[in-house]
Amino acid sequence: MDTREILTRFKGGTLRREHAVALLAGTSPAVAPPVVALPVVALPVVALPVAADREPPPGPVPVPGTGVGVGDGAGVPCAVVGIQGRFPQAGDLEAFWRNGLQGRIAEAALPGGRRSACAGWRGHFLDGVEEFDPDLFGLSAREAAGLDLQERLLAQSAWQTLESAGYAGARLERLTAPDGTARSVGVYAALGPAGGALPPAGHRHTAPPASRPGPAARLSRLLDLRGPSLSVDSGDSSFLTALHLALGALRAGECAAALVGAVELRLHPACQRPGAGEGVAAVLLKPLAAARADGDRVHAVIRSSAVGHPGRAALGPQHGRLVGRALAAAGLRPLGTGPQSPDAGPQGPDAGGQSEVPDAGLEAVGVALEESPRTVAALVGDAGAVTGAAALVRAVGQLRHAVLLAGPDRPAPAAWEPVRRDDGTVLPRRALVSVPGPAAPAAPAVPVDPTDAVDAAGPADAVDAADTADAPAVTEGADGAGGGEGVGAVLVVEEAPAVPRAPARTGPPPGTRPAELVLLSAATPAHLAATAGRLAARLSDGGGRDGAPAAPDLAALAHELRLGRAVLRCRLAVTVRTVAELADALAGFAAHPGPGTGPAGVRSADLRTAAGPPLIEGLEETRAYVAALWQGGRLEQLTRLWLAGADVCAVLPAHPGPAAVELPATVLRPRPLEPGPGTDGAPQ
Repeated sequence: MDTREILTRFKGGTLRREHAVALLAGTSPAVAPPVVALPVVALPVVALPVAADREPPPGPVPVPGTGVGVGDGAGVPCAVVGIQGRFPQAGDLEAFWRNGLQGRIAEAALPGGRRSACAGWRGHFLDGVEEFDPDLFGLSAREAAGLDLQERLLAQSAWQTLESAGYAGARLERLTAPDGTARSVGVYAALGPAGGALPPAGHRHTAPPASRPGPAARLSRLLDLRGPSLSVDSGDSSFLTALHLALGALRAGECAAALVGAVELRLHPACQRPGAGEGVAAVLLKPLAAARADGDRVHAVIRSSAVGHPGRAALGPQHGRLVGRALAAAGLRPLGTGPQSPDAGPQGPDAGGQSEVPDAGLEAVGVALEESPRTVAALVGDAGAVTGAAALVRAVGQLRHAVLLAGPDRPAPAAWEPVRRDDGTVLPRRALVSVPGPAAPAAPAVPVDPTDAVDAAGPADAVDAADTADAPAVTEGADGAGGGEGVGAVLVVEEAPAVPRAPARTGPPPGTRPAELVLLSAATPAHLAATAGRLAARLSDGGGRDGAPAAPDLAALAHELRLGRAVLRCRLAVTVRTVAELADALAGFAAHPGPGTGPAGVRSADLRTAAGPPLIEGLEETRAYVAALWQGGRLEQLTRLWLAGADVCAVLPAHPGPAAVELPATVLRPRPLEPGPGTDGAPQ
């Protein structure tokens, strides 16, 4: 029985409230609910068991689809079902994790071609920030140049996040709001207030604007997402504040999922200082109960959050109050705090997210880690709006691997053993992720003398006095550097719940298994060949890294490609019986791409110049016909329709079973693009 059927029966009076709540939460009701015949296909109810020695999740019971819980809605947990990022000297999250394990300091000189406020200074920078893949989004080079550089980076990260979660294709259409609106995904974007402009060499420019209204709205339009859309600037805590707002929207039922992203670039000379950092990251959130019911892969669970500004009061007590509020919202009470105590957590002037190992009271509820600007400084530096994202990514990695990384207060990585109570109950591993509010004034931005600014490659493109005269005044908090106008934020993050292992399949021998139709699409023929090659390499090397399954099930892999990926204009189809056969076929196509029939029976088509979708597209009769083809195993007819431009995937069930297969991302092919028509790269 799926979520929609449960809610339909509840509204129709054929299912009691307690039974509906139990089914949606994945627990067994005390009394079996009555079964009433309805004109829908009945699906078996699968209870998601909680291991006997694991602590059951405290707090209210969530109701997926509405985001509303029974009791205090602040305690409804939400799952991180997609997560991607790019940080200094770490092009993906695997590299970011390796840097953390190795204790690497990702500091370097300014990349060549960047314009600098002071020769010789070092920081934490992204490479190739002027590069973008407009083909992926169906944009011309001119249209792409009209986007701010930060928005370009965030758009690519957002796409990869949706894809990693399996929500870039047909499943995205089925994320519906309570009123039935499809693609119900809220977008919450945290961008640095300045620094996104890349001044062209020799060009006299004005400073970037103090604020950039609408980046979240532009991202919603670019990705065609139809939920709330908010841009957030609260200093270093911008990402965590955006995530806090997204959690509220999910719990209020305003959207079925929420995409939260952050990006920070330090391109304008007025925003540069020694130790300044950059990065981009995004996460996709869903209510935990809905994620488990849908079979999503859960990376971690956000139990609760709290944000606030201390006004003129001291920072230390404010941080402690935020920690206490977040723990209380999660239903957790550290030892030594009463049920109404607002001050649980670190106190004093040095609190402020400074302690990587919380006190015994926090450890008693499973919190053994606090990630903060201090713990990520070596990896991202002073990274402004993306600071909280880096802290969350680092925390999620430690929860997933059960490893505590080295940090300011831990000399080397260590195994993260869970807390076991006296009664034998094992607590889930939990972490705090925090960005404190106002801090001491940051080091002054350079240059002191505007005529001192030079290009990283030499003095030929020196920034003259007229350039810096228009630059934004850098005061405390003005550039998101944790200054006096920032807002404090705290998250309580928990390891993902255990997923029961599916029983081993005892299917027919490999040579006699039914054939599977594998479909792949991309923006251009070059994208298609590169993506096929990447997938072939992943399948050939055993399916993944970091303890991932040795080889994915072919049927699950084919289903995930059909439903988790966007349907684009350059397409590939191949019918195979084993994963090894698929890897060989894709590798052959990658080596010799081209339309028509290629090696190992791979067939492809370039539909970019086609007049449009086939005339039969979008008709109910077509949907019924395609569904019948899938039901009858008519793979040849489905292949022809796919290569002719029809979307043959939209009629398939969104979630066939347990957690989705993790596939490598579609290959991006970014190329250098000039900033937009305005000096700040913003559309005119």
